[in-house]
Amino acid sequence: MRKANVFGRKSTNWALVSTNLKPHLADMPQVQPLQVELDALVGEAHDVDAKQELARGQARDLTRQRQNIEKRGEDLRRRIASHLRGTFGFTSEQLVQFGVNPRPRVTRRKKSVQTPPPPPTTTAAK
Repeated sequence: MRKANVFGRKSTNWALVSTNLKPHLADMPQVQPLQVELDALVGEAHDVDAKQELARGQARDLTRQRQNIEKRGEDLRRRIASHLRGTFGFTSEQLVQFGVNPRPRVTRRKKSVQTPPPPPTTTAAK
């Protein structure tokens, strides 16, 4: 974006020079070919800038479309994964072939009954 701002400032300066130079061309005929070339260049710069803005808008539109497709695709993948889990089971290894990670099988151990530690005894200061 910084380069676009720099280009905009430069093309504005070119247009300023070209416009303000026109009344003085009678006094400086040697500059007239340069002014005509600069004037054409300013027009070309505005055309390129307009094309770039159009391309920037198209890029934003394409990005938005890609994000919508990505969102819809992930939604469909999750829905299918849910159906597959319901069909094969949450821990089935068959889910792997569809790119769905099965729920890990966790073996729970019984908690051993521990007696709580005795509360600390407080000694009163004498």
